[in-house]
Amino acid sequence: MKLSASSRYAVTAMFDLATNGEGPITAAKISKRQGIPLSYLEQLLLKLRRAGLVKTVRGPAGGYALAKKPSQVSIGDVIRATEGPVALADCIPSAKCCPKSGCCSTRRLWQKLNQKVTKVFDSTTIGDLCRGIKL
Repeated sequence: MKLSASSRYAVTAMFDLATNGEGPITAAKISKRQGIPLSYLEQLLLKLRRAGLVKTVRGPAGGYALAKKPSQVSIGDVIRATEGPVALADCIPSAKCCPKSGCCSTRRLWQKLNQKVTKVFDSTTIGDLCRGIKL
């Protein structure tokens, strides 16, 4: 299993905003510091803004800032904002997508793993990352 670039970049951008936040930060600065393609980052920041995780400030000193305290934003919030629900297998969000869901011998395993991964994502905040909390 591998997290998508969207998730990794979004978490990295949120970390950048939290640790370099002397005020609004431009997408170009985040892009340069973190090595995230600017056009891709702008799309992610739009999703994060729509989810209420970042806010925009217009004007010459404008840019992006966290909309909440770093301790109030979980990694799960960021991933769901950019990708939707965490799902390790297609059958996790809905058993209807698989004709074998009623008799599948592995679906319970995928559900359990999904719950554990989601729990880690939801219990780890951007603030934790900023403080270097060991997981």
